[in-house]
Amino acid sequence: MSIRLRSRLVWHGAQAPLATKAFALTSGAPAPTLEKPDFDTPAAPRDSAIGLLHIGSEVEHALMAQYLYAGYSLNENQPDEQKRSWVRKWKANILEIAREEMGHLATVQNVLTVIGGPLCFERDDYPIQDDELWPFPFELEPLTKISLGKYVLAESPSEDVLAALHLKEEIEEIKRYVHAAADLNVHRVGLIYDAIIQLFTAGPMIQGPDVPGVTDPHPFIATVDIQAGSLPFQVNPSAWGLGYKDILIEVASDRPSAISAVTAIAVQGEGSTVEADLTKSHFGKFLSIYREFPEEGEWRPSRNVATNPTTNPRIHDPSRRLHGDACVWAGLCNLRYRMALMYLKHSFYIEAPAGHPSRSPRGALVSWAFGEMYNIRSLSEIIMNLPMSPGSHTMAGPTFEMPYSLALPARNADRWRGHRDLLSASIALIDQMLVPGQAHERYLRTLRVADQTALEQVTALVGA
Repeated sequence: MSIRLRSRLVWHGAQAPLATKAFALTSGAPAPTLEKPDFDTPAAPRDSAIGLLHIGSEVEHALMAQYLYAGYSLNENQPDEQKRSWVRKWKANILEIAREEMGHLATVQNVLTVIGGPLCFERDDYPIQDDELWPFPFELEPLTKISLGKYVLAESPSEDVLAALHLKEEIEEIKRYVHAAADLNVHRVGLIYDAIIQLFTAGPMIQGPDVPGVTDPHPFIATVDIQAGSLPFQVNPSAWGLGYKDILIEVASDRPSAISAVTAIAVQGEGSTVEADLTKSHFGKFLSIYREFPEEGEWRPSRNVATNPTTNPRIHDPSRRLHGDACVWAGLCNLRYRMALMYLKHSFYIEAPAGHPSRSPRGALVSWAFGEMYNIRSLSEIIMNLPMSPGSHTMAGPTFEMPYSLALPARNADRWRGHRDLLSASIALIDQMLVPGQAHERYLRTLRVADQTALEQVTALVGA
């Protein structure tokens, strides 16, 4: 479990976030005065932006894991074709959203890179967060009407945009439902990006409709701290897009492009302007599923899978603790999850080569990272067809447990040694799991061959 101390973020009054201003520009209405988050200890604008970008990164990472679990939990083996069609469509949409969250995570790292901030691939484990900027407590759970309501509210745009789209009454009803069912108040993810955009925005701070004119200039990140030379260290959408046209990965080299990158995340997530295509936003997709999803007590689209499963032997709760084959497979999935995160993070430490980038060490890291995404999907499907423990009627699920650390060593050779150690650990675990004639033997043998090939490449790089 990751335990970190951070300066608490609190609400300070005063100014309209940029997404709200975008609404004002598209609707003709004046931007209202809203509150914005800020650190409760003095911080320079760049430092504040780094802190907020880290929170945004952790939120995107947490949402990605939760959406993956929800999508994998859907049961396509329904009794009639109509229900099978609905479930297939919902699953495809949710997994697409999860892929897009990975693009958001990469874009946040690019914005951190352009201002010289440390990267952030971490997220909290359960139970998490007491901060108002996290949308809701982290929870791996099968897809239900309640969890869908949480996702709709977390991805929702501002109340002004909801009102312009005539959705305010429907969203208020979802808020009441989620609060009554889960005793939960969900916060909008967009609040984080509104505050980040403001820190990149130079010039006077525009107040609400009751304050004519402009006030004194607000604090913003200095131009000297926005580094165009960081572009070779940012991830390129052509290398990371995997051919999915809706995976949004933006690079930043100056103030306008940084604002554009963060705004694009907000628009794809919440459809934050009246002119945005709501059906392409995460909010619109989740709202569509929510409207179609059966009420509690009707037919069940999801499998009977565990909530917040764990491999941690110190947790004795039988509703969470995995045993037997489920624990072993979940352990392998955790290892692949860690490998994916380490590959992704390391890729930002290597400058992109001018020619044949796919054949470079950086290209190998990106390729391996996406390979692990597919491994995680395959392993999740296997795990969700295994009982939590022998004889249990509840099925297991991927635990997405965070490693003790995602920190990278200072020296390049030592970073490759870290990958070597993880590949060696994976090969050893696969060797323990391999039994001739067992289910999934072919998959394990294929995975072992891929690991051995990668291990040989990494070992050569360690010695280079």
